[in-house]
Amino acid sequence: MTKPIIVGSVAYDPKIVTIWDIIRDYFNEKGVRLDYILFSNYEAQIEYLLSGKIDIAWNTNVAWVRTYELSNHKAQALVMRDTDIDFKSVFISKTKSGIKSIQDLKGKKFGLGSADSAQAAILPLKYLQNELGESIKDVEIIRYNSDLGKHGDTGRSEFDVLEDIKNDKLDAGAIGISTWVRILEESLFSDGEIESFYTSEGYCHCNFTALDSLDKSIKKRFVEVLLSQDPNDPIIKKMMQMEGLNRWVLTTKEELKGYDVLTEAMKEQDLIKNNW
Repeated sequence: MTKPIIVGSVAYDPKIVTIWDIIRDYFNEKGVRLDYILFSNYEAQIEYLLSGKIDIAWNTNVAWVRTYELSNHKAQALVMRDTDIDFKSVFISKTKSGIKSIQDLKGKKFGLGSADSAQAAILPLKYLQNELGESIKDVEIIRYNSDLGKHGDTGRSEFDVLEDIKNDKLDAGAIGISTWVRILEESLFSDGEIESFYTSEGYCHCNFTALDSLDKSIKKRFVEVLLSQDPNDPIIKKMMQMEGLNRWVLTTKEELKGYDVLTEAMKEQDLIKNNW
C-alpha cells in the first residue's frame, strides 16, 4: 500500500474536520492517498514538519516565516488561497473619536490582538513604529492575547479589541482586513459607529509548506490535485466557502515577496524562535 501524504492543519474551529474530510476524500478519489493530522497550535505543527513527521503543513504567514528561517531556507511554499494575497491590517476607532491618522494616537490607548497574529499585532506594531519612531512611547499599547497558538486564525482577539473600542476602554486598535470586511457586510456594529483611519500595504497570509527534502513527485502531485478542484462543484464549493477562498493559486516568487515585511517585523521583534 502506498504511503499517504500526511498534511498538518491547526484545528482552530470544529469546521476544520469537515474541510479536511472533503479535501482528503477528493485526493483519494483522484487516486492520491492523503490523510491529515490536526494540531492545537502552529508551534507543534512547525516542529512536526521540521522533524519530518508530516509531509506538508497548512501554515499561517507567521508559521511559514518561522519554518523558512528555522530550516535555513530549506522550505518551499507550494499553494495558497487567492484570499491570502494582498491581505491587510486595518486600524479602527469610534467615528466620534477624532482620530484620523496614526499621529493622532499619541496619548491614546491602542489595542493589539494576540502577540502571534501577523495582522492584529506583529505588523500593526511595526507600522506604528515606522510612523511614530520614538514617539510610540506616547501610545499606551494594550495587548489582547486571546488566541495564542492560533496565530490570529480565529480572530477572537480582534473582536476583543473591537468590543473594548465599542465600550470606550480603548481609543483605537488593529484588526485584519477579513474581520473588517465581515463587520461591514454583516453590520455587526451600529452603522457608522466605527471607522477605519489606516489601511496597510498588502502582504501574504497562509500557504501549504513543504521542506525541500520532500520528494519532488509528491509535491508536484499534491499541487496538481489541489489546483484541479472545481469551485463550481457543490462539495468543493462548500469546502472553499468554509475555508475562505475562491480558488487555490500557486505560490510564486511574486507572492513570496508578500512575506518580506512580516519576516522583517518578526526579526525586529525577536519572534523567529518556535517556542512550544
